[in-house]
Amino acid sequence: MIALTAYKIMEHFKAELEEALVNVRLETKENATKKPKVELGYLEPLKVDDDEKNDFPYVLIRYMNGEEDEQDNEIHLKLIVGIHSKDAKGWIDLLHIIEVVKQHILKKRVFDYYLLEYPLKVSIPEEQPYPYFYGFLDLNFKIPKMEIEGDEEPWPA
Repeated sequence: MIALTAYKIMEHFKAELEEALVNVRLETKENATKKPKVELGYLEPLKVDDDEKNDFPYVLIRYMNGEEDEQDNEIHLKLIVGIHSKDAKGWIDLLHIIEVVKQHILKKRVFDYYLLEYPLKVSIPEEQPYPYFYGFLDLNFKIPKMEIEGDEEPWPA
C-alpha cells in the first residue's frame, strides 16, 4: 500500500485539478491564452528580471493542517487561485476557475483513497489588488486510518 502522506495526497489531487482545468484557457498579458498551472505549496521565486505576470493564472494546493483522533484522520488543504486581468472584470475569470474546480471535485468526491468532506468553503476577498485577482477554496479530506500491525506495542515499555 502507498504510504498515505499528505504530500502523496496533494500530488494525486494535483493531477485531478489538472484534469479539471484541461480545457480552461485565460488571456495573458501578451494577448495569448494559457491554461492555469497547478502547483503544490508555493510558486517558484522570481528571478530579478522575471515578470510576475508570467505566473498567472495558477492554482496552488497548500497544506494547512491535519487532524487525527481515534476515529478519523483528516487533512485540510487550501486552493489559492490567482489570475491577472487587463480589466476590472477579472473576477469573472476567477469565479470561472473556482466553479470549474468546485464542480469537478463535488461531482467526484472520492479520489482514490481519500474523500472530500463537507463543507467546501469558497471565499473571494472583497479587496482585490488589480490587475490581480485571488480566490480561495478550503477543502477537508478524510483519509484512511493507519492500522498498527501485530500483537506487540510499537514502542518499548
